[in-house]
Amino acid sequence: MKYFELEPLPYSDHALEPVIGRETLTSLYTDVYSHSVSQLNQLVEDYPDLRFGHIDCLLGGLSHVPQEIRQDIQRYGGAYKNVTLFLHTLTSPNTNTINGPIKDAINRSFESLEKFQQQFTEVAHTHVGNGWTWLVLNPDNTLAITSTKEQINPIMNMQTAILGINLWDYMYVHSSREEYINNFFSIVNWKIVNHIYEETLKNPNRFGHE
Repeated sequence: MKYFELEPLPYSDHALEPVIGRETLTSLYTDVYSHSVSQLNQLVEDYPDLRFGHIDCLLGGLSHVPQEIRQDIQRYGGAYKNVTLFLHTLTSPNTNTINGPIKDAINRSFESLEKFQQQFTEVAHTHVGNGWTWLVLNPDNTLAITSTKEQINPIMNMQTAILGINLWDYMYVHSSREEYINNFFSIVNWKIVNHIYEETLKNPNRFGHE
C-alpha cells in the first residue's frame, strides 16, 4: 500500500529549460523523488503508528520515530518533502512575478526583493556539498535564509521552508552550477510560494513541532 504518494509534475518535462534541462528534471523525478517515496513507504509498512502520519510530523518529531528506522526516515522523508516543495514552486522561465503578502514580508525582512535574491544567491553559492538553501518562516513568523546538508529539512530546526533551491550535484551535471544558481529566480513560481506562506501563517502550531 502507498501511504505517501508520488505527486505528478505540474508542468511538462521541458518547461524549465534552459535553467533545468529535461534530462536533469527527469532524473530528479524518477531517480530521486520516486525512489524516495518508494523507500519511505517501505519503511513505514511495519510501523502502523507511522503509516498515516503527516510527513511534517515524522520529520519534526524524529525523536519519537523508532531508532532503528530514524536515520532512514530522515533521509527518505526529507528527500520526499524537499523535492515535493522544490518541484511545486517552479514554473517556466520569466512567466511569474511576485505579489501578495510574501512580497511585503520579503521587503520587511530583507528591505527589497533584489536584496533578498542577492543574499539567497550568495548563500547558495557558498554552500559546500550536497544540500539545499531555503527561504524559511521562523516560529515567530519572521523570514530567514538558511542552508541544510543532504536531505535535512528546516522543520527539523523548527523552521518552515517555503522556497528552496536544490544544490545536489546531479542538478548541474549537464550545466554550470554558477549559471543554475544565478538563474534560479527566473523559474520561481511566486504564486505558489505566496500560497504556501499564507497557509503556513494560518497554522501557528506547525506540523511536527514537538
